[in-house]
Amino acid sequence: MTLPDSTAGAQLASGAFAFALLAWLDFVGDPVRVTTAGVSLAMAGTGDDELDGYTFDAVDPSLVGLGDLRNGEGGSETVSVTLSGIVGPDSDLLNVLGDEILWRTRTIRLWAIVYDESGVQQGACWPLYTGRMSAMQIVGSPTEQTVKLDCESYLAALKKASGRTYLDQALFDPADTTAALKIGIANGAPKGVASAAALPALP
Repeated sequence: MTLPDSTAGAQLASGAFAFALLAWLDFVGDPVRVTTAGVSLAMAGTGDDELDGYTFDAVDPSLVGLGDLRNGEGGSETVSVTLSGIVGPDSDLLNVLGDEILWRTRTIRLWAIVYDESGVQQGACWPLYTGRMSAMQIVGSPTEQTVKLDCESYLAALKKASGRTYLDQALFDPADTTAALKIGIANGAPKGVASAAALPALP
C-alpha cells in the first residue's frame, strides 16, 4: 500500500506509529461514523466531502475486526467487518437488522490514518475501501453479541447474475441427458433412469 505523502512514509519507517481506521456506514436516518484512533476525530481540510465537517466517534479498536481487502479485475472480494463486545439483547440493534431497507446496498467507506505516539496525525487520511452493505447478522451468547457485516464492491453490486446452471447442457448438445439423469435421481427415480420432461427446451 502506498502512503499518501512523505511525512506518513517517514513515520511508518521509524516504527514509532499507530494505524487507525475511520468508517462511514450510511444507515438511513442515522449514519454511523466511527474511528479506532482511540479518540473522537473532527475531520477538516481533507478535501473529501464525506470526511470534512464530520466527527468520527471513538470505538475500542480491540472490539473491531476487518477482513482482508483483496482487489481484482472484477472489483474487491467480499469484506467482513465485525463489532464485538455488545451487551445484549439490544432491541435497537435488532430493529435495524430486521429492516433491511435501512442498510442493504447502502454505502460503506473506510479510510486509514497514521499517527504518532502522542496521538498526532502524521500525513493525510487516505481511502481504503468503498462498497455496499450486503448482509448482516448477530452471533454470540445471550450476554454478549458480535455483529458481522459483509460488504460488496460497487462492481459486484452492479453485476447482473448470469442465470447459468449446470442443467443446461442439452442446449449445446441435444444428445447430453446428464441434466435429466441428475433431476431424476434427485426425485427418487432409479439410478440411470432419465425423465425426458426434465430436459431443458431447445430455443
